[in-house]
Amino acid sequence: MGSFAKLAKRAVETEAPVMVKIQELLRGAKDVMSLAQGVVYWQPPESAMNKVKEIIWEPSISKYGSDDGIPELREALLEKLRRENKLTKSSVMVTAGANQAFVNLVLTLCDAGDSVVMYAPYYFNAYMSFQMTGVTDILVGGSDPKTLHPDVDWLEKVLKENKPIPKLVTVVNPGNPSGAFIPRPMLERISELCKNAGSWLVVDNTYE
Repeated sequence: MGSFAKLAKRAVETEAPVMVKIQELLRGAKDVMSLAQGVVYWQPPESAMNKVKEIIWEPSISKYGSDDGIPELREALLEKLRRENKLTKSSVMVTAGANQAFVNLVLTLCDAGDSVVMYAPYYFNAYMSFQMTGVTDILVGGSDPKTLHPDVDWLEKVLKENKPIPKLVTVVNPGNPSGAFIPRPMLERISELCKNAGSWLVVDNTYE
């Protein structure tokens, strides 16, 4: 007889989503408002809902599409980046939300056992993404207690002294859940430190 099938170690050791814990706390509670997710209580505009009704009749909707997003949408996003952000060497992939995008990045840039850097307070799904994909050395930096800006001096020390050098550094701007906006000079310094160290810098600009 063979042994019983086991779940993958990465699945067992990944922490439960914080939203599950919050839902458990809220269950049965009265007069409580959850600020844990930025989910609005109103529906999309009527014009948008009507447009969806039209689009579902398009033959192409029921077929497999491009894995990296509808070409016309990707081109529109590239044009936006060129026009508004002055970014002329961009490439775009459309995903089902920022969480999928982040997992894609981790899978592309990191190997199991790599060292990575993130800052507290951090977006819980980013931490889970590292755990799920086999990244075991997660270095969590602190933030200024008044501004909640990342401690860049700590990062500089880590990138110089830590062996192996962290493969990836990630920051969220504005912060989630802090809402703190990282000023441009600070972002440029973080970028320069990562460039000199040979580390990937991933900036989560969800609300841009």
